[in-house]
Amino acid sequence: MSETESIDKHKDIKVKTYSNKRKGFSRLLQRAWNLVVALMNQLRWRWRFRRFEWRSRLGRPDTLACAKAISIGRKVNIRKGARLEVVGSWDGRHPKITIGDGCGIQFYFHCGAALSVTIGKNVGIGARVLITDHDHVFDEHETSCIRTSKLLADPVVIEDGAVLHEGCVILKGVTVGQRAVVGANAVVTKDVPPFTIVGGVPARIIRKIKTAN
Repeated sequence: MSETESIDKHKDIKVKTYSNKRKGFSRLLQRAWNLVVALMNQLRWRWRFRRFEWRSRLGRPDTLACAKAISIGRKVNIRKGARLEVVGSWDGRHPKITIGDGCGIQFYFHCGAALSVTIGKNVGIGARVLITDHDHVFDEHETSCIRTSKLLADPVVIEDGAVLHEGCVILKGVTVGQRAVVGANAVVTKDVPPFTIVGGVPARIIRKIKTAN
């Protein structure tokens, strides 16, 4: 090996070592920043909710109504503009809105619960999705729906790993099954079986999802 080749090889080793050190330092800074963000979210939100677990994030919400009846698990990320609304009476013990570990929720999510909305683990929710477990009463002869306090309510369940695409609506009494997919702008009025793709208004089954098992 010539002297020139030896010098070039030595330079390459130095450059690689320096690059690895920079990457390691960048990762360290990112971890430190993540820790700071996690602590800030805990200090800001934990006292307001029934449960707000470690490493969860909540962007600036538009509305928080009765947050003490809302439970949020670990590593949940809710982007800005969320409306999380608990309506009606609450027993003070059981949360009316439950969001499981690892959920990712995009901008302007709206969730309203008079009885119970339960979102499982690792659920993906697109922007401007509405989940509600109640309707107003429309058929009273002498009273407008906006003048009555009566609601028709039925619990909603979104099972683990489901995906709700942008702008879809999940109405009262619906269960969206495990790993099911709801298409953008769909309106879901009936249960969605596990491992199924639905879309349309009202939502209908498009096809089953084939899995390795």
